[in-house]
Amino acid sequence: MAHAKVIISPNPTKTSDRMDLNGNIINPRTKQIIVPKEKEYIPPPPPITPPTSTAPVAPPPEPIYTPVTTPTVKDDPLSIQTEIDQTKARLVELNEAKKLKIKETEKLLKELKKQ
Repeated sequence: MAHAKVIISPNPTKTSDRMDLNGNIINPRTKQIIVPKEKEYIPPPPPITPPTSTAPVAPPPEPIYTPVTTPTVKDDPLSIQTEIDQTKARLVELNEAKKLKIKETEKLLKELKKQ
């Protein structure tokens, strides 16, 4: 950065400027703006960029079972018994599905051990 030399005039003249409330330089007799106030420089905000991630995004795990409930009236003993029977039947179905899944996994394990 270069430094500028300051030179003081041998015949300085005194000048005064009249300013209004907004900071503009005005003519005192006519009250007209001679030099408008310069606006302060406000730098623009930096652009917003979304965060980038280099880690791979794993898909969300799929739900294995989502329970299905039916609205029932709690005061009726017959409807409670039907609900119990339906739940027992669903439990039997789930146990059978679990046994099939275990058999499939055991077969896959045997195939992997052979390789």
